[in-house]
Amino acid sequence: MNPFRGGWIIVLTLVVAATLSVARLPSELPAWVAGLRPDWVTVALFFWLIERPQRISLPAVWAFGLLLDVLHSTPLGLNGLCLATLALIGWAWYERLRMNSMLQQALVLFVAALALAAIRGVGAFWAQDAPITHAWVTAAAMSALLWPLTRAVLRATARSVE
Repeated sequence: MNPFRGGWIIVLTLVVAATLSVARLPSELPAWVAGLRPDWVTVALFFWLIERPQRISLPAVWAFGLLLDVLHSTPLGLNGLCLATLALIGWAWYERLRMNSMLQQALVLFVAALALAAIRGVGAFWAQDAPITHAWVTAAAMSALLWPLTRAVLRATARSVE
């Protein structure tokens, strides 16, 4: 990602997504609402992998994953592995995904987010003895449900920069 050739918007959206992923929810909300939080970073990276795959490099994705490891207090390299896997899938399929309908893209995002959540969950279980919960499915489902709105916002943002 070259920030001097429009790459700054990609970096900015990923930083906003990372901020949303660690932002505290108001204490007045019930505890179960936290389980409905989508995987914002996966959704944002998925969008950029479909929309501008040539603008994202594997070292940048891995470095961003390391930043997420620090933010989420997960074992170093776990998010880098997950995001690099998503990037490789996105680069292999971006031409097909562009031609798919919004619903088909949301289904692919659901499967990808669920797989990445499973990798993260198993890695955290092995490294930190973290419990395995149903939050994997709800985060992936919320990511897929919010895909149309997120795609519209990010597409409008990308067009305004061009």
